[in-house]
Amino acid sequence: MSPSDDPHDKLKACLNHGWPDPDEDFSPDYLAACKRWFEALSPRARNTAVAAIAAYGRGDEIAALELAGVLPQAPRVALIPVDE
Repeated sequence: MSPSDDPHDKLKACLNHGWPDPDEDFSPDYLAACKRWFEALSPRARNTAVAAIAAYGRGDEIAALELAGVLPQAPRVALIPVDE
């Protein structure tokens, strides 16, 4: 899983690290990478990630992206391919 500095990827990693509920549209490898990424965060970075999750939950995506943007590189988003 390649790392990304994109705030959107960092926010998705925050939201899909296993708490409160990962999005099942993502591959299991991606979800596992998000969990490992979150567990490796420093306590301060983890608090920032939780604040980004809270901002997103309030509907403030701009604040969530700003908070996520300061976090270390995160796994690049990997969706499960859709069969047609």
